[in-house]
Amino acid sequence: MWNRLDKPWQEAIALAWEAYKNHTIPIGAVILDKDGNLVSKGRNQIFGISNNSPLAGTYMAHAEMNALLNLKAMDHPNVRTYILYTTMEPCPMCFGATVMMNIRNICFGARDGFAGATELNNKLDYISSKKINIKYVGGEIEAFQLILQSAFEFGRNNPRTEEVLNGWRKVNNVAIELGKEFNDLGYFSKAAEDNKPIDEIFNEVINRYLEIRTCPLCGQDNGCTHNKDCWCYGTTIPKGILDLLPEDKKGKACICKSCVDKYKGTLDINSNN
Repeated sequence: MWNRLDKPWQEAIALAWEAYKNHTIPIGAVILDKDGNLVSKGRNQIFGISNNSPLAGTYMAHAEMNALLNLKAMDHPNVRTYILYTTMEPCPMCFGATVMMNIRNICFGARDGFAGATELNNKLDYISSKKINIKYVGGEIEAFQLILQSAFEFGRNNPRTEEVLNGWRKVNNVAIELGKEFNDLGYFSKAAEDNKPIDEIFNEVINRYLEIRTCPLCGQDNGCTHNKDCWCYGTTIPKGILDLLPEDKKGKACICKSCVDKYKGTLDINSNN
């Protein structure tokens, strides 16, 4: 899990966690040159009081903006070869700033169903002419980011929280539900108080996520979205299939559709008791 992450992602996620510990939106960003050297980094400081960024305390203090702020044009003549890594899909402001800073490579961990703006890459002729390479990573990075950021949202008094969360639910509803679970448990607050290392936090959170997302029969992603749009909504799983589950797996995660279809033909599908 954590040890499988590339170094830029470890750095960006550590910055997101630092932002959370400083009571602001947990997003981190790093910028690397073509040789993989770290040239700049930033974290969200919208609600921060730090003096290390002139943007701190303003609504411009997004992680990407703080990272971009350090790139003086004369010092970075090869900026077009740089790569921006950010834990969350850039918003319109950050995407636009990245374009105008002449960075041509953007790599983001989690899709932002509320304010993500990378689709603008193909919407305007001016931006399209820049031929910006955009890579979405997803996977465990997306899950962790959405869990951490939704937990932050559940924990603050924001009148638009549900609007924001509904946008993210379209991306990964399981992660948002886990964000609520971790917030209710006070997990992240306690981890911050205990100064728990980010690698331990990441591994514990992803272990919980995988516990829910892994089919207990085949060990693959069960594809369950934990809402009424999922294929399993209103579906009764035959008792013969449920009996195949190990005791320690029962009630922990959904069986995937492939396994249900596979075993329906060989087990007693009429027994649901």
